Amino acid sequence: MKENILIIGFGDIGQRVVANLNHEKYNFISVSRSSNINIADTTHIQWDWLSEKKLKLPITNFKRIIFIPKPSEMSEIGYQQGFKNAAKNVVASLGDIDFESFIAVSSTRVFGSKQIGILDEDTPVMPDCFRGLIISKYEEFLKENISRNLNILRFGGLYIPGASIPKFNNKLSRDRASKIICFFITNIINGVFHCTENKILDPKARSLNGKKLLTLGFND
Repeated sequence: MKENILIIGFGDIGQRVVANLNHEKYNFISVSRSSNINIADTTHIQWDWLSEKKLKLPITNFKRIIFIPKPSEMSEIGYQQGFKNAAKNVVASLGDIDFESFIAVSSTRVFGSKQIGILDEDTPVMPDCFRGLIISKYEEFLKENISRNLNILRFGGLYIPGASIPKFNNKLSRDRASKIICFFITNIINGVFHCTENKILDPKARSLNGKKLLTLGFND
């Protein structure tokens, strides 16, 4: 029997995840605010998680639930809606849903501009902008409300593979991001993980240490 995978916030990353996994093993249900989604072997549901309506799903048992939030706009209100409010609506919709683990995408923005050096998952976050503050509160909300196998993936700055590679530190290609999610789909893990492509960690700059992920066996 196929294992059910629910992807909430289905877009480019979600499509890459689906493309990387075995459709004979997994049954995919995708959810987004857009109705214009047509991916082979994927059941799509249009749902506005900024509304007060709960998500209605055709099945109630999932191997993994993946949440890929996105600000509704780049303002403070947009971040509040896209992260904190959306997370509240998602959690409220899971009351009758059984799942083995919850995979939530977050961001390295939770660290403040004065946090310089090599930062690992045990480094306390000290956000100093509204984006980082809202995302850190989003993480705390998930920790308080998801009781089973919560994975928080702090993505570095995303870029499109094949385009010019950004010079900034703590970056992450969309291909690698999708492969990281696939790794968490195929493995039961719990915790917070830094997801970047840092090859050299510079103690004089902000360098997110992603060795925790590599020690678990992730290798793209």
